[in-house]
Amino acid sequence: MLRSLVKLFVSGSVVVLICCASVSRADGAVFRDRVSFNAASQNLNTIDFESTANVRNGVGFVEIDGVFFHNLNGAPVIVTAQNGNKLLEAATIGEITRLLIFLPPGTTAVSCEQFNRPMILSTSTGESVTMDQSDASTFVGFISDQPISTLTITLDFPEPTPNALVDNLSFGQRRAENEPPVPQLLATNTARAAALESLTTTSEPFHVLAPHFLSTDGRTRITLFVVGVLLEPADLPFVTVAAEDAQQQSFDLPVEATARVRNLSWMSQVTVRLPDALAGRGDLNISVKVRGVASNKAPLRVD
Repeated sequence: MLRSLVKLFVSGSVVVLICCASVSRADGAVFRDRVSFNAASQNLNTIDFESTANVRNGVGFVEIDGVFFHNLNGAPVIVTAQNGNKLLEAATIGEITRLLIFLPPGTTAVSCEQFNRPMILSTSTGESVTMDQSDASTFVGFISDQPISTLTITLDFPEPTPNALVDNLSFGQRRAENEPPVPQLLATNTARAAALESLTTTSEPFHVLAPHFLSTDGRTRITLFVVGVLLEPADLPFVTVAAEDAQQQSFDLPVEATARVRNLSWMSQVTVRLPDALAGRGDLNISVKVRGVASNKAPLRVD
């Protein structure tokens, strides 16, 4: 399933999956201690770099759990510190240090511990912190009401600039008081729902009748991808999916499975059966509800 996602939505070396969201000025906050950041966040996933089992190396970048770390001076490497902890190190090119971290879609909270100082950490939504030698805290966290697509660690003074070191990178969603997590349906860069036929992993257009003989009832199952909630098989009774056609007629899509996406711990998948009533409906707006909380809508086609 992961290979099919990469094949369908890859652009260059970065998977193109987006969350449909309105564009407005970001409202963010900066945290200098982990306890306060954790209290303002939810659904956090943490990369501590202790395990190298799922590291994928490329030209100038490293990918771990769907997070891309890109460095100006060759691919970052995992090193062992004096205390035995493993860290991600991005080497300077002498006059400048710049590590660019591409975060998963739907990220609105991100934090890390950074040890070489001075160093500047900034987000794509506009928040920034300069860490210097007199700074007592090695932790920094950011939250925003808009998606944070990148975290940049950079410095162009003094010369030579130190290498960037990162540990315990955490990413997830901000917590809005006591509001429950909001599911976000992933879409491609053309704003279509990120959906695959569950067995052949082909993309739209879909057909109610299965394109193979592997389905016992001859009906097509498709898999949708969501972030903002962490779904397990036990969450199946609490997930519903609806489709709306051009005449605003609504159809329920039977949900048959919920789970995490393999090798992408921050992404969940929902498998649904296409009911006979959808045959020939064309473009449909799909939405997912988790425990009564609705996601955004994204179109897909059923011929």
